[in-house]
Amino acid sequence: MKFPITYYLIVLLIGCFQLSRGQQKDKPELKPADITKGQLNNGMHYYIMHNEEPEDRVSFYFAQKVGSILEEDSQQGLAHFLEHMAFNGTEHFPNKRMLEYLEKNSIKFGNEINAATHYDETIYRIQNVPVENERLLDSILLILHDWSDGLTLSAAEIDNERGVVREEWRSRYTAQRRAADSILNQGLLKDSRYAKRGVIGTMDVIDNFNYEELRDYYQKWYRPDLQAVIIVGDIDEKKMEEKVKKLFSTISLEKDRPKRERYKVKVGDEFTYLNLANKELGTTSIEYFLRYEVDPTLTEKEMFQHEVKLEILTSIIDRRFIKTVDQPSSPVYSARFTDRDFTLPKNIGILKSTLHPKKDSLLPALKLAATELKRFWLHGANQDEFDRTKSSIAGGLKSRINSGGSSNIYHAIEISEAFFRNHQVIDYTSLYQYKLDYLEGLTKEDILIFFKQYYTVKGNVVAILGSDEIKYPSKKEAFNTIIDAKNTKPEPYKEVEVKAKKLMNLELKGGKVISEEQVKDTEGTKFILSNGAEVFLYPTLDKDDKMVYFKAISPGGRSQLNKELLDNSLFAYMFAEASGIANLTKKELAKSNEVIVPSVKIEEYEETMDRYSYANNLENLLKGIYLAFTEPRFDESAFDAAKQNLENLNRMLHANNRADFSDSLKLAMSNYSPREVYLGEKLLNSLSMEKMETLYKDRIKNAADFRFIFMGDIEKEVFIPLIEKYIGSLSGDTTATEKIVDHGMKPAKGIRKVHISQQMETPQTTVSVYITDDLPYNHENKLVMAVIAELLEKRYMERIREEEGGTYVVRVKGDLQYIPEDHFTLSVNFNCNPSKTDRLVEIVYEELHALSHNVDSAKLLEVKTNLMKELGDKKDNSMNHLEKITSSIETNTAISSYQEDIVRVERLTAENIKTVAKKVNDNPRIVEGILAPETQESK
Repeated sequence: MKFPITYYLIVLLIGCFQLSRGQQKDKPELKPADITKGQLNNGMHYYIMHNEEPEDRVSFYFAQKVGSILEEDSQQGLAHFLEHMAFNGTEHFPNKRMLEYLEKNSIKFGNEINAATHYDETIYRIQNVPVENERLLDSILLILHDWSDGLTLSAAEIDNERGVVREEWRSRYTAQRRAADSILNQGLLKDSRYAKRGVIGTMDVIDNFNYEELRDYYQKWYRPDLQAVIIVGDIDEKKMEEKVKKLFSTISLEKDRPKRERYKVKVGDEFTYLNLANKELGTTSIEYFLRYEVDPTLTEKEMFQHEVKLEILTSIIDRRFIKTVDQPSSPVYSARFTDRDFTLPKNIGILKSTLHPKKDSLLPALKLAATELKRFWLHGANQDEFDRTKSSIAGGLKSRINSGGSSNIYHAIEISEAFFRNHQVIDYTSLYQYKLDYLEGLTKEDILIFFKQYYTVKGNVVAILGSDEIKYPSKKEAFNTIIDAKNTKPEPYKEVEVKAKKLMNLELKGGKVISEEQVKDTEGTKFILSNGAEVFLYPTLDKDDKMVYFKAISPGGRSQLNKELLDNSLFAYMFAEASGIANLTKKELAKSNEVIVPSVKIEEYEETMDRYSYANNLENLLKGIYLAFTEPRFDESAFDAAKQNLENLNRMLHANNRADFSDSLKLAMSNYSPREVYLGEKLLNSLSMEKMETLYKDRIKNAADFRFIFMGDIEKEVFIPLIEKYIGSLSGDTTATEKIVDHGMKPAKGIRKVHISQQMETPQTTVSVYITDDLPYNHENKLVMAVIAELLEKRYMERIREEEGGTYVVRVKGDLQYIPEDHFTLSVNFNCNPSKTDRLVEIVYEELHALSHNVDSAKLLEVKTNLMKELGDKKDNSMNHLEKITSSIETNTAISSYQEDIVRVERLTAENIKTVAKKVNDNPRIVEGILAPETQESK
């Protein structure tokens, strides 16, 4: 066939255009990060970066291309076990001295000292370290050195740690975790070495491995050619580099070392179906995976391009999935689409649909997801949704570019990822500018071509998780559902777009400021309006903070209601929020740029509102506050959907044996008050939109009973006319203000035991001890309660975890509250070995009683040092400052400044601790909760 010359010209022009467009996408260059880096003669890499977010802090990461994939069959779980042992004795820090030393220097185990093991890598971190103590920095370098080449791995410490790892497995091996492992090992990683190398390993190996198995793994794989020292913070790069070279160059690299093999996950053609029914799972969900092999040869640019296209694709399809819920005949309560699964090795990728089907709608839900994926394969994105998604992603990228950088932790993680992938470390701004430039050159056709690389029915995995009380489809039925959807030709996507709707006209009578005074010893101002409303304005701590923070408080809450209304009061605010505001539905409200509605809550003893926004949106926020009082919305159409969500949540909670235990604890804590309400069938059956609307309007009506607190850089000349206009227009009656009604909802004196036994697949005991009683509210007592909790947690971790090997972690919280009356609360929670329960509970009380007579001065100093560090870290935090302001107003006490907080901690003595501890131990009110596995004796 012959073509005219114009045809060839057109083809040539199109080709040139496409080439030009392709080149434009690739035009921006990636700039290497401005860091000090290198590789020592022994093969060890190091990366050192100066960064001042936050100032005067530095983070140390120790990354290794080593993980559970390198274990032999007889070593399953030892990569993770070795990670534990890195904190249990090294050449320069015998036994537990490493953690003792770090905690003395206000670096806390768990939050700031930790590690994680994955299939292909292990990473240790010591972060948020104060830079002013050079000896501390040198010691941390020595710790990293010991992790590389100086673990002692003594027999005694290994045996002690077996129990800790066993309890970690026990606490984490829930029904959800078992299901997730099945999806990984029988589905996503099927027929690969990864499927047999789960990080936690097997308890048979953990209980019985020979010491030399662990030492062999350490000697073979913890070596400098697979390791990197990463240091990011407010430090001198060159000075730190000299130290790293001097210290880490001494580590030798054996010549006859084994090769570090790389393993793959092969995605075959077989369809995998997993029926993961379990009575402990509760609500039913479907996880539908498209799998693909990740090309290990991708360059940095290719990887970033892939990430950008993947973000566009998943954002568009996820938004479509979310909108399917609103369809009248939708078979799902919720539907989401993502590419994220951080448990997978880096050499496999997924596109994952997660669906929560309605009753008897398992296959229709799966068909819905499969059909939407086929629709995208046929037609791709429409121009509007593509442009909207690009714009949204571009906004996020521009925000990062404008920030100019990120935190020490962010940069340390990015450097670690570059090391693991053998990539160069890219400059922060350059990376996001590259992504932005690349994004701008993409078309919707590019995303369609991209998706077609991955859309296939070959190698798909479908897992259905849920209760064992429902009927599940067969593998053939699930497969045929996907095939049927693949063979359909759905119409192009038509978006039912919610149009922006104008807010109703507001008839504002306004009011006047009748009183203005400075709040004593603060920069705050208190205004009283003609309707009796009290309004407070405080400046932000940071003058560059462009936000305005709002909180409103009113005494009363549910304590003012008759008990017949309590069930409906628990979720009234949620149903109002689901309905929208005034003449706007929730979706129309999301589109509106006229109003910002605060979050409204009806709590046990008070009503609250809160929200924050940019300061230039203050008037829109005030409109929202006005409408929350005058025009709350309660749509019957929103009622059914909101109730279905609660029913779904209830099924999920009560499929788990912990929900009944939790409800029983709440009842005991209220002394079995008939006013105690919690989510259950009884509550769900009592819900009424009419009742919720009535009680909401009863609770949120009297502006004179509220104190409205604003914090922001706002001029009074701007602020006063706006509060007069909006808050001044609210109804207010100073003769109808309320007080909290104390219904005595607290445990009885002495110990109330809530001991429950239930059948469990993974036997473990849950211990929850709650202690409370009267204690005057003041800054000093509040501090002491926090310190008591910290001291107890340290002792419990030493005795219950380390000495007894009875648990993985113990959580202790101590607080002082002033509602409904001044009282302390102290809670101790942990999961443990059932055979050790009685002894571990005894230890809980032993250590609490011991604090009345003896306080370890070294441990107290550790806690005080760490508290002062935490105070410094959050001294400029706006939300923390707003909390202080609110507490000050509610308790009529002075706001405690940062300097006063520091002095209070410095002056705290062991005698202060013992004095309060004696009060805590003086016949308090205790609820002792124990949830244990059912035995033949307990039946």
